[in-house]
Amino acid sequence: GLLYISDAKGKYMHQLPTPADECVDEMVWGADSNTLYYTRTNGGFTAIFTNKADGSSIERLVYSAPCNIKNLVMSYKKDKIAFICGNNSVMCLNTADNSVEKLADVQFWSYNNYVLSFSFDDSYLAFEAMNLFEKDIYLYSFADKKLTNLTASACSERSPHFTPDGKYL
Repeated sequence: GLLYISDAKGKYMHQLPTPADECVDEMVWGADSNTLYYTRTNGGFTAIFTNKADGSSIERLVYSAPCNIKNLVMSYKKDKIAFICGNNSVMCLNTADNSVEKLADVQFWSYNNYVLSFSFDDSYLAFEAMNLFEKDIYLYSFADKKLTNLTASACSERSPHFTPDGKYL
């Protein structure tokens, strides 16, 4: 896919340059409403790149791994991007310095998509991952750096989302 930028009404639209032999996959907006973070192929596997929507900069590689990166989710404060790296890692990109931290080693099946969801105060990340051939719901605490399997029921649970008041998942 190609990367196009538009205003909300679709009147202003332009294409951001990316290599013709590569494919853009997912995109999220940065805090300044001008910075883009997106995945695109990079000689085979997807990697995370950044660029400015107004065309004032060139594309820059932020993070790559010898596997595919998918399911980019921006935090509410727009200071973190959670994503799945390969078949077994939940990672977090700090947008202030583009550092990446591994949050969890869990199992993902490549052909599935998975939901990742920040709490409204960005103190937790909930996500689904495979456990004993079924999807379980996990909760990661950024304060404690602790991962908890909330369900572990041998039945599939899916699509974790926090309520707007932050009291329930």
